[in-house]
Amino acid sequence: MLTDVSIEQSLVEVRQRIEQAVARSNRDPGAVRLLAVSKTQPISSLEAAYQAGQRAFAENRVQEWLEKATSLPNDCEWHLIGRVQTNKVKYLDPKISMIHSLDRFSLLETLNEQGERRGMVWTTLVQVNIARDPAKAGLMPEEVSDFLNSVGDYPHVQVQGFMTIGALEASPTETQGFFRQLRVLRDTLLTQTWPGVDLRHLSMGMSRDFELAIEEGATLVRVGHQVFGERG
Repeated sequence: MLTDVSIEQSLVEVRQRIEQAVARSNRDPGAVRLLAVSKTQPISSLEAAYQAGQRAFAENRVQEWLEKATSLPNDCEWHLIGRVQTNKVKYLDPKISMIHSLDRFSLLETLNEQGERRGMVWTTLVQVNIARDPAKAGLMPEEVSDFLNSVGDYPHVQVQGFMTIGALEASPTETQGFFRQLRVLRDTLLTQTWPGVDLRHLSMGMSRDFELAIEEGATLVRVGHQVFGERG
């Protein structure tokens, strides 16, 4: 865990690396947003990041998000990036800006039910297991089109793109290839239209590979220990 000053400096360095990767890719300067992955980090570390200008945070677990969301200012933007159990959806509220891990029909149904009950629409990303890693959740690439075809039946859920996690043991070249495959899948599916679907975002890239992800079209990168240091 880093000190407050170290967290501020880490954020400066990560933002610079994002800007450089965007420039190398000839993309618009504002094309990529940094999500500070704050799972297992103490509130004090999040407060230090907030003081350094960071507003978008990502959590893995609903319970941990609940504890932190009540402790930080209301202008924080919260992203849920871990697998969501259907029995935990009732604890979510509009403070969640985006759910990155929509990975199955049962979750789609439960989100829609809770959204209808509360009069709100959840913003989500479909998690795709582009690496076909048996240890990872997510739809297989060939399942994505049929899944998107069903989203229109659930008006309280909007899909704004895809999320993936690179294979843990993959080389940088293999990882970049996985990111490229997800972008190609997204670009191919852009030729079709579905109600409730707008494939504007690609959430891919973490501390070890976010620059590769940016070069392949990521719009959201999820960076944890490069910002906060090792987890508590």
